[in-house]
Amino acid sequence: MSFKSNMADPSNRLSSWKGQNCCSWYGINCSDSFHVTAIDLRNPKPDNLILDMNSQLVSTSDVPSTALTGSIPPSLFSLTHLRYLDLSFNNFSFSKVPLGFSNLTGLTYLNLSNVMFNGSITTQFSNLTFLMELDLSISGEVPVEQLLNLTKLSELYMDYNFLASKIPNLTRSYLQDHIPYLPQVKTLHVGNNVDVMVDLHSMFSVPWPRLESIDISSTHVIGSIPSSIANITSLVDFIAYNSLIQGRIPASMMNLSRLEMLRLDMNNISGEISPSISNLKSLQVLSLLQNSFHGLIPDTICSISSLWCLLLAGNSFTGNIPNCIGQLNDLSHLEVSSNKMNGSIPSLSSFFRNSTPYLLVLGFSGLTVKVDQQPFPPRFQPQILSLDSCNIGGKIPDFISNLTKLVYLSLSNNSLSGTIPSWLFNLPNLGYLDLSVNRLQGVIPPSIKLKSFFMQTTLKLRNNLLQGLIPQQLENIRALDLSANNFTGNVPAEVGLGNIRYLALSDNKLSGRIPFSLCQENCELMLLDLSNNNLFGTIPTSFGNCSPLVYLNLGSNNLTDGIPEELQGAKRLRFLNVSGNHFDGPFPSVVRRLERISVIDMGNNKFSGKIPEFIGDLKDLRILLLEFNSFNGSIPEEINALENMQFIGLSNNQLSGPIPEKLSGLKTIINRPKDGNLLGFIISQLYIGVQVNLVAKGLSMQFDVVRTYNNGLDLSCNNLTGNLPSELGHLQGLYALNLSHNRLSGNIPTAIGNMSLLESLDLSYNNLSGEIPVSLALLDPLSTLNLAHNNLSGEIPTSPHFDTLSRDGLAYIGNKFLCGAPDGIHCDSEDFPTPESSESEHSEEQCGEWKMVLALAFAG
Repeated sequence: MSFKSNMADPSNRLSSWKGQNCCSWYGINCSDSFHVTAIDLRNPKPDNLILDMNSQLVSTSDVPSTALTGSIPPSLFSLTHLRYLDLSFNNFSFSKVPLGFSNLTGLTYLNLSNVMFNGSITTQFSNLTFLMELDLSISGEVPVEQLLNLTKLSELYMDYNFLASKIPNLTRSYLQDHIPYLPQVKTLHVGNNVDVMVDLHSMFSVPWPRLESIDISSTHVIGSIPSSIANITSLVDFIAYNSLIQGRIPASMMNLSRLEMLRLDMNNISGEISPSISNLKSLQVLSLLQNSFHGLIPDTICSISSLWCLLLAGNSFTGNIPNCIGQLNDLSHLEVSSNKMNGSIPSLSSFFRNSTPYLLVLGFSGLTVKVDQQPFPPRFQPQILSLDSCNIGGKIPDFISNLTKLVYLSLSNNSLSGTIPSWLFNLPNLGYLDLSVNRLQGVIPPSIKLKSFFMQTTLKLRNNLLQGLIPQQLENIRALDLSANNFTGNVPAEVGLGNIRYLALSDNKLSGRIPFSLCQENCELMLLDLSNNNLFGTIPTSFGNCSPLVYLNLGSNNLTDGIPEELQGAKRLRFLNVSGNHFDGPFPSVVRRLERISVIDMGNNKFSGKIPEFIGDLKDLRILLLEFNSFNGSIPEEINALENMQFIGLSNNQLSGPIPEKLSGLKTIINRPKDGNLLGFIISQLYIGVQVNLVAKGLSMQFDVVRTYNNGLDLSCNNLTGNLPSELGHLQGLYALNLSHNRLSGNIPTAIGNMSLLESLDLSYNNLSGEIPVSLALLDPLSTLNLAHNNLSGEIPTSPHFDTLSRDGLAYIGNKFLCGAPDGIHCDSEDFPTPESSESEHSEEQCGEWKMVLALAFAG
């Protein structure tokens, strides 16, 4: 009873725990002598846990938790006859793992997975020598050496633990390169321990006579899969996704005749699928997602009659998909999307005549899919159907109306035309619909309802020719993307009254004011994109109620008055775009309280005054675009504190004074990452990427996705004075630099040659003098150069690459003292003037040749 009194029990699982006869209580089994031998209090409805942005486990469930919550009382550890104990998926409030577990020496089964323990496990389990199955997944730090005494252990699960710092070195123990060598084990699961190093060559150099299932997913595998894996003849499951595996699948692996599951997703494996894969007669699951495989999919794969799951997406497979694949009777999961195939499926109905697919994903594979008029067999009832970019034309195929089990349908990036049929919104189980990037016309119903399923309910119709009003009644829709159509009217007030998390209505013809109801109290909105419309009025103060808001894009409208102070309530805001409106006044002070902001675009407004010093306090800031405003004063030196900064766009303002000399703090630009992560946001299960387009000398340089190694600095079209600081040379990772149309003087510093990754340089329309440094000619990555209209003198340096940058001479025009340009004066000419004999003559030219444009990339 003390156990019950220590626990909060929201689902009343312990309601039968009354009286003295504990053997009749829920979850309790007893022996004939009335000793408690088994306790099963596993949470029957566990929460769906994910890692949030702070790397904390949080629940994504929409229903109240049913977990027992509290701490384990000492009385539990007096049950010395206990053989079976399952407390999984409950919540022990991040308490320490009790030492009392060591008293339960008779245990043969122990499951403490997902119970929210905190701290490390020390010696609690080392003397439980009768244990045959142990599950400690997500249960704190585990010192694996404590498991070596468990000689009867046959099943070990330690997924999502913290193993690295507690595992002794291989050379001083029985561990096989950070994996415990337990030869009696049948199941060894240590996945999702990202700091664990696994050397499979060492591990498989010794026998594992009983090993049937191994899971090393999301660990750090050193090198490749060794050919010695074929010695583990008992192997049934090999699960090693997201483990940094390199090399090829060894040919010897095709001899594992008992193998049923092979999961190698998200690695760096290359090569082709061997035709001898047909030797794996027992194979049921083959998943090679997101690797570097190439070549043809071998026909021999069709001889594996037991295969029910074939996942090959995200590789470079070519050719056609074997026709025989559709004849595999048990095949229910097929995914070949995102490859480089060039074949076709001439008849979708005939191809899958013998199979009963549950998941069918052919999109973006390169395949052309023909949807003929032949009827599909009645058992063709997929729940997930993705035919994106399969060259499907005409109206939306009628056969879909018969797919009553369909929950996920994606037909984006095709050539579908006509109207959206009403029956499509009436499919009884549909929860996800994507018809984006087609030629669909007409209006959509005023009321749309989707059905709940294992993902979030989503409706994506962007980039079509749809018109009319935005639907007012959107029932059970968590993500809505209607951007890039011809919708008119107002943003309906009702759209913000539900539980919508993702709302994208950009690039339409919407007018009116932004409704106050978009962000009611306790709203769940995480993304709002209303950009490129005709909205007017002010930003509603209710946006401050929207604490989950991560992404806010109101750019290119007719909004006025500025950014309200109430926006500080959006504590999680990472992306803010209010460019292209009619905002005025000083730099908004509310930005100072957006501590997690990564992207700010306030360009093309009427802001004025100084850029505030507090900009240096925004430590996560990566993109700052303030161009085409009326900011004045000097560039704040505090910008040097922005270690994560990638793009700074301050062009077309009235800034004055010198370029800041202290630039050593711009760490991301100085030390350009080689393998940069994507700059983007996963919002409500949809990826939102950032695009930046740099335009210089009429040439567009677009970053379709922005990674941490992409960057640029634009201070052009201001009134900056003084010399070019030699500290610019510290920015060795800078991609593009534009200082044109200012009043800069002095020499071009030799240190600019240290900017070894520079690809675009514009110093035109200044008062620079002296010679062009030879070091500039040694920048091999440089592809765009403009030094026109300065007072430069002397001979233009040469190098095979540098000579190609201005064959038309335009890069040097307006520098009358330069010689050696393709269309200019030869350096040995008697007509060559000297700087003392002439004055600078700069032609007037409209400023703004070089600009940054911020856009968004949506992917689901």
